[in-house]
Amino acid sequence: MNKVGIIGAGKVGSVLALALQRQGVMICAVSGGSSNSAKILADRIGVMFCQETALVARAADIILIATPDREIENVVDILITSGEMRVGQVVFHVCGSQSAEILAGLRSFGVAVGSMHPLQSFSNIEAGLKNIGGSYFAIDGDEQAIVKAKDLVKKLSGTCMYVPPESRAVYHAAACLASNYLTALLHSAAMLMKTFGVDENQAIKALHPILQGTLANIETYGTLQALTGPILRGDVITINQQLQRIDARIPSQAQLYRELGKYTLSMVKQRQTLSSEQIAELDQCFRHLP
Repeated sequence: MNKVGIIGAGKVGSVLALALQRQGVMICAVSGGSSNSAKILADRIGVMFCQETALVARAADIILIATPDREIENVVDILITSGEMRVGQVVFHVCGSQSAEILAGLRSFGVAVGSMHPLQSFSNIEAGLKNIGGSYFAIDGDEQAIVKAKDLVKKLSGTCMYVPPESRAVYHAAACLASNYLTALLHSAAMLMKTFGVDENQAIKALHPILQGTLANIETYGTLQALTGPILRGDVITINQQLQRIDARIPSQAQLYRELGKYTLSMVKQRQTLSSEQIAELDQCFRHLP
């Protein structure tokens, strides 16, 4: 059985180590940075903690680099100079924005390199463990690495999605829009609800059912057909009232609302449900500044 070593024991590295071990994968060693998270993870899953990163390479057949993105190249340099790399090993990183080519220097040792990024949000380890099953993983790299990635992802009940190296930045931007920017959008919605006395916790609870319904509709019908609301209906009066109140109560949110309105209007144009006059009126609403 291939032994897996983890370099980097933050939330993503910890979730992958714990989830893989639960599915029978042999995790053999863990190493980390200046924090004690690697020691905590190693103790939790009962494996060797390596103070030196190179010792993970000595123990493992498959290495997962789960450090922050900025540290990947440094880890590669450590592995190159360690004298511990050997033919047949496979090294992955789990970064979303980089392709496997950031690991290219390891190929000279007969090592296969790849990337295996979980398309999931990791606010904490326990939430990550709950959500990792069924996630998609963006993969690329050498043929041997892709075979191993598919095997590991299958054990996690996930699905592999090949992302070409030149498209990684765009892929990661899409992930940020769907997760980070959705969080920012809901923060903005909560800020609006706060103006009439609803705190953030209550606002999120109130918005949760409509979020679930919207996601279900998108999954069933696609984004264009799932679109609802006053822009789709051409309700200029409602949009103007909304913008007037936002401008008066919480102007910091007005520009975001207008920019999203413009994008939504571009989707409505594709639906071809409004007249050119309605489109022009709505367009004017979102271009007006207080």
